[in-house]
Parts: sequence; C-alpha cells; structure tokens
Amino acid sequence: MNTRPYELYISLDRLKKFWQLQTHWSNELPLRVALTSLELSFLLIHQTSQDTRVTARRSERIERISMGCRQQIDLLGEWLHPNLPPDGVLSDTPSVQTNLKELVCLDSTYRQGIERWSHFHRIIFDDLPFAVGLEPHINALRNCDGFEAKLFIPYDAWIQPQAIATFFHKRDFNAEDGLFATVHQMTECWLFLAIGGLRRGDRAAQQGQWSIATGWIDRARSILDYLSGHVLLLETMVLSDYHPLRVRLRDASGAQSAQVFELVGCAQRLLEPVEGYLQKRDCRWLDLYRHPETHKGIHHYLQALASLETRLSSFFFYHYKLAAQVLGTESLGSLGFEVQNLTKRFVEPFYSQLDRIRYQHVVVANFEYGEVAGTMISSFERIEENKSNNGERLPLAANLMEQQIDRYFQAIRDRDLDRWLDLFSPDGWIEDPIGSRPFRGNRGLRIFFRGFLKVFESVDLQATKTKLDPERGQAQIDWSIRATHKNIPVQFAGTEEFQFNSSGKLKQVRVMQNPCDVAQQLLTVWTKSPC
Repeated sequence: MNTRPYELYISLDRLKKFWQLQTHWSNELPLRVALTSLELSFLLIHQTSQDTRVTARRSERIERISMGCRQQIDLLGEWLHPNLPPDGVLSDTPSVQTNLKELVCLDSTYRQGIERWSHFHRIIFDDLPFAVGLEPHINALRNCDGFEAKLFIPYDAWIQPQAIATFFHKRDFNAEDGLFATVHQMTECWLFLAIGGLRRGDRAAQQGQWSIATGWIDRARSILDYLSGHVLLLETMVLSDYHPLRVRLRDASGAQSAQVFELVGCAQRLLEPVEGYLQKRDCRWLDLYRHPETHKGIHHYLQALASLETRLSSFFFYHYKLAAQVLGTESLGSLGFEVQNLTKRFVEPFYSQLDRIRYQHVVVANFEYGEVAGTMISSFERIEENKSNNGERLPLAANLMEQQIDRYFQAIRDRDLDRWLDLFSPDGWIEDPIGSRPFRGNRGLRIFFRGFLKVFESVDLQATKTKLDPERGQAQIDWSIRATHKNIPVQFAGTEEFQFNSSGKLKQVRVMQNPCDVAQQLLTVWTKSPC
C-alpha cells in the first residue's frame, strides 16, 4: 500500500486497479490508461459546468480540459497497433456507463470543445479494426452518425466508468478539491504508461535495437509534452478556495510522486546501453556526434534522449512556474524546500555525460572552422575599411610599441581582461585568425578575450621573434603557446600583426595561426576515429 500523503490523497492504489490487465493484447494497457484519464476528464468538465461560484473560470477551464482530451486521444493513437485482441474480447455492445453521456446535455458553449475532441477520436480510430464503445455517445454529442460499424472493446468491464465516477466524487472538500486531485490522478495515469515505454526502450537498446528503442522513447516524450501543459489546469483554481484545501493536505504534494522518481530513474538508465556500444565498436562518445552517418541508429537514439531531456526539464519547469504562481517563490513547499530551489530540477543538465560531449563538440568545431568564423555575417556587412590601413603612416616610437606589446602578452598570461582591453583604442579590433570576422570595439573584444579564457585555463605564452616598423606604427610578433583545456595539454604557434594609433593604443590586431592544430590535439584525446 502507498503511504505517502500525496498518494493517499489521490487514492493511487485504487487508481492502479483500473489498469490491471485481463489479456496479453498489446493495446489493452494504453486503452485502459488513456480511457481512465479521459473518463476523469469528462467528469471534470461536467463538474465545472455545474460550478456556481462567481469567481469560477468555467469557460476557460472547460476549454482547457477539452483541449487536453484532444491531446490524450492523439497520444493514445501513438500507442495503438492495428491488431485485434484474442477471440471473444470484442462484442457489439458499446459502453452504457461512460461519463461522456453526461456531456450531451451541456450548454452549446461548453460543448464545442468536446465536439472538437470527438473529431480527433474519429480520425484516430477510423484506421483501427475495432472501436472503443464511446462512438454512439459521440454520435449523440454531434447529433450525427459518423462512425463505421465495428465491434467494441469491453469498455464498461475494462474501464469501469461507474467506479471511476464514485472514485471522482469522493473529492468533495470544496470546489477546488476535485480539480486538484483529478489533475494529479490523470498525471499518474500517463506517467504509468510513459514508464512502461521507457522500460521497453531500455530493453530494446540493451539488445542493440536502436530504432525500436527510439520509438518507445519518442512515445514517452510525447506524454511528457502533454503533462507539462496539463498541470497548468491548476492555474484556473480560485486561490482563496485552494489554500484552505492546501493547509488541510499539508504534506501531500505532487513532488512526492513515486512515479516521477521512477520515470527519472528509467530515463537515466537509458545511457547505459551506449557504453556497451562504445566498448564493442572501440570508439568514444564524441565519435557518435562527429560521424552520425557511421553510427546512424545510435545517433538517432541520442537525439531522442536529448528530446526526452528537454521534455523532462519542461515538465519540472512548468511545475515550478505553477508553484511560484500559487505559492510565491519565497514559500516553503510541502517538503520543506523553498519554491525557488526547484529551479535546479530543470536548469542542471539531466544527462551530464551528453552535456560534456556537446561542449567538446562545440570546442572542436570552433577550432576546426575558426578560419571562417563569422564570415557569413561579414558578407552581409558593409564595412568599407581597408584592413591594411591603406599604407597610412602612424609613426610611433619603437620603445613605446615594445612596452605596449609586452603589456599585451602579459595581460594574456595574467588572464587580466581589463588590462588587455585598456590597450585598445575605442574602435580597435582583433581578427583571429585572419579571414574570420573581427571582434570590434570594447564589447566585441570583451567577448573574444572571455572566450579565450573559457577555453584555456592555463597559458604559457612566449614571444619568439619581434619585427617593428616605427615609421608606420606597426609590429609583427611570432609567438608560441603551451596551454591546457580541461587538463588536456595543447601547444600551437602563430604570428600577430599590430597596428597602433598615434597615441600608442592598439587599433588593429590580426592573428595568423591554424586553429585546426588545436582541434586535432583535442580530438586525439576525445575521439578514437575512425571507428
């Protein structure tokens, strides 16, 4: 028995009984889960239509629930297969008990949303060799006969609409009790299905069936898409009615959901099969991103995991925003944590390993294509500037140039951004490497230097040859660098051309180097190509 306050409140043990299977038919579980949730939706629509509070947002709430019904029938379509159940399961008897029949008499304003849902229902089930049993009631709702004659699943025996109605009406503390409990009950329905999908995806991945695994992950991702918006139904609560309920519930919170924790655990385990693939193929994580054509199946699998990660973050983000909207960010949630601390659940990377590899991919690509960095934007810009200064003479004393150059390199060694920036004129720029789009002005130069500091945590920079032209205020310096990135030693060399203005400030800096040298050194550590 579930003893968490939240699961006692939503009667999770009783809810799970609606999902107990009677056959091995692949469609039975998604039908049970989705139709249980839809029956709860029908009850919620009817209850909302009867709400007499002047503060109740009846039309908005019903429209949102109806939209959720359309999303749920669409989700169900992703899980159903066009195969028939065992003999004797289907019959010509539709549902008699469904709570959908209570909506036939709704005011036309409220009925529009559920009528649109019925259109989606028809689209989904037209291509399936069975019907669910709601079709006669949908015909009554739409005042038409729009379904092909098919045999029905045993709707009332499997879904138990009357039992669901009894279950629903127990939540009668006040006008928001039903909504608050039902939104969470519906969430638990779909979480149950999503967990099953991730488990199947994990089993397929363990067997190297990457395409099948990706399909199961995508289904679970779609459920999380729906659930992220579904929780926002609680935005329609009247807070003056909700807070008396909240205080009486005290420790009961959706943050206690065991299925949420289980879902997260299932999602985290989906990376484990990738390790086996890497060992078998004798390659490394970055190879999967750099050579997707060689690792097509698993590359699609990793893309599915990235989408799943985004949906998990969205799920937690919307829960945080709802909590902040209802409780304020300074409040303590029911588990004793400030609401604002919930941000960690959607800000921190879910798959830290993938986050690291994405960063490595970015760093390598930045160096590999460094010679053409920003050139697409440069082609759109109309900067009529002669980078060679048109031979203009800006004479400057040799000793002043040497001092400024020493300060320039020392600021790099000391990682001192402000000292380095102070050496440039207000319109100064750096082009590194030559051919790339220059970083211009204080803002651009700041971005350049911060990027340098981000990539290299230690730098040993030595000038190896100096050539000065005091008459033109120009200098050319050969240099070599020994540096580290993420504790990986790299070394490279280049030449820098300096153009000073008459005040001794740097007007132009152009860097001749081959950034691919750094990329290749990093790749020797991060990849094992060819795989």
